[in-house]
Amino acid sequence: MKRSAILIATVAALVVAACASKPVADNELGLSKTSVFDDPSPEVFQYPDTKPAVAVALPVAWEGAPPQVPHNIDAMLPIRADENACLDCHDKPANMGKKVQGKPTAMPQSHYTQVEGKWERNNNRYFCNQCHVPQANVKDLVSNNFGAR
Repeated sequence: MKRSAILIATVAALVVAACASKPVADNELGLSKTSVFDDPSPEVFQYPDTKPAVAVALPVAWEGAPPQVPHNIDAMLPIRADENACLDCHDKPANMGKKVQGKPTAMPQSHYTQVEGKWERNNNRYFCNQCHVPQANVKDLVSNNFGAR
């Protein structure tokens, strides 16, 4: 009985204290010092017109990160399971794990399944842009030091 009374008194005190405190302003909710109603918009930019055959990829942001796409993909969209222009150049199981100078990078082993001793494309990984994004030289919307060395 005594414990219940103490517990009820504690909860009541916390509720009163919470009600007595002033509300948090919308610009004090997170790390950003702007209003949560501000909608930062990226600058308008154009992807480079580099042709896929001569495009050079940037180094990956961290070990194990998926590489960025070093060429414009507008003409290749939308990417579908039954219509994927990326595969025309990158579906080369014979080159898996090798970088051949002047040739598109082959998809890695993780994108294939071995069936009866033969490597076949894993059809669960058809949506390339889920991991691989076109590279562009743009500023961060919010400053950060992720990947800083």
